[in-house]
Amino acid sequence: MSETKVREVSRHSGTVEHPGGTRRSAGATHPGYKREQNEDAYWADEERGIWVVADGLGGHQAGEIASKTVVEEIQRSAATDRHYERALQRAHALLLGDEGNTANMGSTAVVVAEDGAYFHVYWVGDSRAYLWSPGDGDGQLKQLTSDHSYVQMLVDSGAINSVEAASHPNRHVITRCIGGSTNPKLEIDRVSAPWRSGEKLLLCSDGLSAEVEPEQIAAVLAANSDNRRAADLLVGAALDAGGKDNITVQVIDAPTPAPTGAQKWISLTGGASQSSAQERQPLRKIALAICTLVAGVALAAWLLGNY
Repeated sequence: MSETKVREVSRHSGTVEHPGGTRRSAGATHPGYKREQNEDAYWADEERGIWVVADGLGGHQAGEIASKTVVEEIQRSAATDRHYERALQRAHALLLGDEGNTANMGSTAVVVAEDGAYFHVYWVGDSRAYLWSPGDGDGQLKQLTSDHSYVQMLVDSGAINSVEAASHPNRHVITRCIGGSTNPKLEIDRVSAPWRSGEKLLLCSDGLSAEVEPEQIAAVLAANSDNRRAADLLVGAALDAGGKDNITVQVIDAPTPAPTGAQKWISLTGGASQSSAQERQPLRKIALAICTLVAGVALAAWLLGNY
């Protein structure tokens, strides 16, 4: 990727404040080449140990409002109770209760919050968190989140494999989001893990994960210790692949020195994946088909038509 494109990404990304003057993390965003509006949002507070990426749904302005609402509730929680699951629930209630929500606005979200030796990942939808660990070659990249999507549901059930998932006609449909759903109850998944020295976390919207293979992501993280440059290069790679969606990433270093006292992974969801995902994910979303009921009906119809 050319340095001109790196500078282009930097211009679109703007600046995120890092209280305390530290620079453990960096983020980048770009609207892509197919959309006029950037409906993604991201925010970081390194002093409090909190990062978020949100991907808005619902089309022009509606998606932007939805992702901004998610970020604002995370910001409010960071400054007060630090209960980030409650913050996502508040955002859900606000979006469902918006009288002007005729566009069925909603948002995905992935949040990282530090707690001593651990980090906790909370997510809804198909925005992702990856953990990169140093090692031979380009190190190891693990996907920590499992997409709340129709195609992932089919893969998990054994109905289709990852190759079929990449070309499935409903690969753009998600089954869970904040707001934008007829279901008033929001289910949030979480996974927790201890920090290890040299590790990095990557948060991203599906504008990255749908366009850039895990091997290429790992290579960028391995070759660039400067997180701002790594973030810009990852967004640039998605643009090189077509830039069909909004693209947002955050890259976060493990604390130095890494905290001690934590020994193992903790999953409170049963849905988190500890292995690299090979499935290619949606390039765009259908905001009006994001509830579990719709996905369940579509699944039944597909199974009846194929068996």
